[in-house]
Amino acid sequence: MSLTTSLSRLLVKARDNAPFWKKALFAALGLLVVINVFLHPHHAHFALETKVGFWALFGVVVSVAMVLVLKKIIYPLINKPEAFYDRSE
Repeated sequence: MSLTTSLSRLLVKARDNAPFWKKALFAALGLLVVINVFLHPHHAHFALETKVGFWALFGVVVSVAMVLVLKKIIYPLINKPEAFYDRSE
């Protein structure tokens, strides 16, 4: 069995179990926020850094902002028509 077929089987199996993986990843993220209750940063650089779940919320907000910027601003700049490179001179 080649590496490609075993990888494709693994990906198909993971796609079939997508609801489980989604729940597992959200549970892991929730666990990290709960752990943050007990593990405090040694030296916070600013006041919000001491709040529980700040970095989790910060990560979600920044990732959503990046997706919106890429979809609404960057993609229209780099998008080309389908026949753009198919010019014959």
